[in-house]
Amino acid sequence: MQHDQLHTFDKLFDYIEDHIHEKLTLDHLAIAAHISKFHLHRMFKHMSGQLPGEYIRSRKLARSLEQLVDQNWKIIDISGHYSFEHEQSYIRAFKQAFGITPLQYRKQGTGDLQLTARLTSSMITTLPYGYIFKPTYVRKPAMMLVGQRSQIRYIDNEEHYESNAKGNSFFEKYFHTIPDTMHPNVYIGFTNEIKDDYSTYLPSVQVTCFDRAPAGLDQIEVPANQYAVFKYVCDFHPSLINIDHLDSVWTFIDEYWQSHSGYSKSDSYYFERIDGSLAQDHYGEMEIYIPAKQTSL
Repeated sequence: MQHDQLHTFDKLFDYIEDHIHEKLTLDHLAIAAHISKFHLHRMFKHMSGQLPGEYIRSRKLARSLEQLVDQNWKIIDISGHYSFEHEQSYIRAFKQAFGITPLQYRKQGTGDLQLTARLTSSMITTLPYGYIFKPTYVRKPAMMLVGQRSQIRYIDNEEHYESNAKGNSFFEKYFHTIPDTMHPNVYIGFTNEIKDDYSTYLPSVQVTCFDRAPAGLDQIEVPANQYAVFKYVCDFHPSLINIDHLDSVWTFIDEYWQSHSGYSKSDSYYFERIDGSLAQDHYGEMEIYIPAKQTSL
C-alpha cells in the first residue's frame, strides 16, 4: 500500500468522526474513500477486528459518553443525536457493549468501560508490495495436514520461485480432490526450516482424519502451539505471491517484531494460510502463523 492510500484511510477515519451523528452505511464510506466496498470491509476487519457497521456503532457509543455523563442529556435525545433508530436501540447497543444500561452507568459512574478508539493508519505497516497489520496471538490446537512435500533450496526459490510453483501445481492437481477437509477453501503452505541453505515446503489442506488421504501424498500432524499471526494484504491474486513479495514481510518480522514485541520464534516451522474464498484478481490476503514464545513480561 502506498502513502496516498494510507492518507485515504486516514481521511476516511476523519470522515466517520465528522459524520458520526449521521446514519453511515458501507455505501457512504466506499464513496467517501473512493475504494471498493469489499476492500473497505476487509480493511476494517483486519485493523479493528470489527465490521464497518460494528466499528461505527462502537464509536457512536464511545462519543455518546460526553452527552450521557458530562452533559446529562436525556437518553432519547442522545439516541437521536447519534442516529439510532429508537431510544431502545441505543440502550440495547450500550448494554450489549458494556454490560450495563446508560442510566445505570450514569448513576454509578465509576465502572471501567472498554471503549473503541479511533482507527488510524499507524496500525498498518507499508511494504513494497502490500501491507501488514500488527500481529495477533492465538493458541491453535493440533492439526492434520495432507499435501505434497518438496525440498526447496533457498537460492533456487529466489531465482525460480519454486515454492510458488509447487503451491500452484498442488492447488491445480490435488487441492479439490482430498476428502475430509476441515476448511475446503483454505490452502496451507507449511515450511520446515531444515538447514541454512534449504527447507521443506508442504502445500496442503487441513483434514479431520488421514483415513482416506490419497496415495502418494504426504501426511503430517502439527502439534498444538501458540502463534503470532501476521496478516499480509496485497492488490493482486494470492496465487501470485512469491519470495520477492514475502522478503519484505520477513524483514519486518525479523527486524521489527522479534526486536520489539517481547516475543520470538519458538520453533523451526511456520505456515501460511490463504482463504481462497476471499481471493480476487485485485485482492489477496495471507496469514502467516509463526510459533511464538514470550521473551519478556
